[in-house]
Order: sequence, then structure tokens, then C-alpha cells
Amino acid sequence: MSGVYILGANGHGKVVLSVLRSKGIDSLGFYDDAPELCGASIAGLSVLGPLHDFGQLAGAQAIIGIGDCRVRRMVAFKFSSMLWAVATHIHSWIDPQCTVGPGTVVCAGGVVQVGAQIGAHCIVNTGASVDHDCRIGNFVHICPGVHLGGTVTVGDGSWIGIGSQVIQGIKIGKNVMVGAGSTVIRDIPDHAVVVGTPARIVRYQEC
Repeated sequence: MSGVYILGANGHGKVVLSVLRSKGIDSLGFYDDAPELCGASIAGLSVLGPLHDFGQLAGAQAIIGIGDCRVRRMVAFKFSSMLWAVATHIHSWIDPQCTVGPGTVVCAGGVVQVGAQIGAHCIVNTGASVDHDCRIGNFVHICPGVHLGGTVTVGDGSWIGIGSQVIQGIKIGKNVMVGAGSTVIRDIPDHAVVVGTPARIVRYQEC
């Protein structure tokens, strides 16, 4: 593999670029749908065009650099045959007995402990920790500074906001949003939005 493209050129795209560079992997350029970014240089790497243009490249492969769980899922489905099969990049410490799915990025200072299972196209962001035997679904974003206790379950597409804490054994459903700085001490059903300490349900998201 001579290099990969990054799909998404905003904040998380730059983080992915940093991870790739730390591993000595060549990054060939960004693709992003924002018209104002076309032709720009982001952290020394060019934005080559919209995502559609990437889809026209025969044999090209990429890793997704988009933080939003729903958008990341849509991009993954659209370009599933072109995503780098081994695009799981670790910029931190992960126990060798863990399972990390394709397209998942563990950012600087992240820790994934023994027995944890993390799905495809997830983000374990800067300084976040996933303790022993957690089960994390696909397209989950564990934001910077989040701490998940042991045996926590997080469903597909959920977003755990910056600085949140989840005590051991909690089950968080699919498409859940946990607000920044929340403390989760009770199970959370699918599609709920929770905030506060202790976290409480304030509304439900659309499916």
C-alpha cells in the first residue's frame, strides 16, 4: 500500500492525518464536499475535490476522517468497496487481547483495555479510555476525555460526549447521544439524548 486518501478534511480529518503520519503511512490527499475547502491545503495536505471525485478513482483506497456518526456511516456504505481493509490505526495503547474493527481510529492518549471489543469505523478520541470487556458497536464516537468503566456496552451509532463518564456494567443503546461532561449511572435506551450528573433523558432522536 503506497498511501491512502482521507475522506473528510475538517477537525477529525486532521486528527486522522496526524495518526497516519505517526505510523509512517503516506496520505495522498483529502476529499471533502465543502466547496470552500476544494483546493485548500490542510496541515500541508491538499483537498483534491468532493467525495464524488474520490469514487471515480480506480483502485484508490481511503480511511474516513469524519466525526459525525451518521455521516461516517453513510460514507462507509457509499464507498465500502474502496475503504482500506486494514485502516485501523492506533496512536495510543491497546491491549493485544482486544478486538478493533476495520476503519476504527484510536487517537493519541487513548487506552483500550483487555477483552474490549470495538466495532467498525469507530473513533476512540484523544485521551479516552475503554476499560476491560467493553462492547462497542459500529460507527460509535467516544469523544476526548471519555472514560468507560468495565463491561460497558455501547450500541451502533452512539455519541459519548467529551469528558463524560460511564460506570461499569452500563448498557447504552443505539443512536444515543450523551451530552458533554455527563455521568451515566443507569442504562440508556435506544435513540435517547441524555445530559447531566447523573445523566437523565431530555428527549429522543429520530431513528
